[in-house]
Amino acid sequence: MADDIDNFFSSLKFGETVIIEHSSTAMPEIFFHLLVKFCSERGLPILIDDILDTYPQFVSRMEVLGLPQPEARVIKIGGGKLEAGKVVGRIEVDKYSVPLGYYGSMRDKGIKKEEHVNPVFGLHKLIQIFNRREILSLLTTISSFVGDRNRIAVYIINRDFSDQMEPGFIPSFEEIATTVAEWYMDGEDFVLDVIKAANPELLGKEYRLNVEEALNSL
Repeated sequence: MADDIDNFFSSLKFGETVIIEHSSTAMPEIFFHLLVKFCSERGLPILIDDILDTYPQFVSRMEVLGLPQPEARVIKIGGGKLEAGKVVGRIEVDKYSVPLGYYGSMRDKGIKKEEHVNPVFGLHKLIQIFNRREILSLLTTISSFVGDRNRIAVYIINRDFSDQMEPGFIPSFEEIATTVAEWYMDGEDFVLDVIKAANPELLGKEYRLNVEEALNSL
């Protein structure tokens, strides 16, 4: 499975906006660990967008599973005093969908315009506090970064939460994204199912990892 997942990651292109959708019980920490491992082995830096303290909570669950905390730079968007990783910038939540230049300059300062992978945690939480007009503005801001050749953005999204709060959010986001995959559990397997891809070689691909083998190998 590790080789298969590596094939998925290596088939992504710089400039992509990737969505990884998961249920509330699918343990996305495993997927993130595999992504971090891939980046570490290839010397790819990671810059994390942490929305509303989602990433520190995520790291806490990783520690319970015995997963190491990644060495990553972090831009905090909203949230309180919970921190994980090296915080290189902060943005107030009500500004996230507006100051495109401000976010871009902060990101460039934190990562120095290197090619990097940009995991984003907690985007689904914003739809709980934004109205529909603000959500549309947020999606417009996200779409403006598609094609940015310095990064691969990977949005890790709780679909259960999103569908309950705003059913139209995920379909609208999927339209913007270049690659979309679902991460879920099927019996004794973790499954990564690619449902949209900029790279045609990924279309329809399904990757499986036995749950017991995965947890025992961490």
